[in-house]
Amino acid sequence: MSRRKLTVKGRGPDGRTFLSLEAYRGKVWITSYDCPFTCEAILDPAQADGLVNLINQITEEAREYRL
Repeated sequence: MSRRKLTVKGRGPDGRTFLSLEAYRGKVWITSYDCPFTCEAILDPAQADGLVNLINQITEEAREYRL
């Protein structure tokens, strides 16, 4: 099992959200901690690939944005 952690800007009381990503039993587990809320997603590898593609697409849209 491998686990990676990422802290990002969030909407919680302290303005931070913590993401934990891990590979476990052939699945990709994503847990979001945005106090007081916790959310968990368990993805098949194909679903994780789809999520990566969506993130890449939206990242490109964000880079193209002009005020």
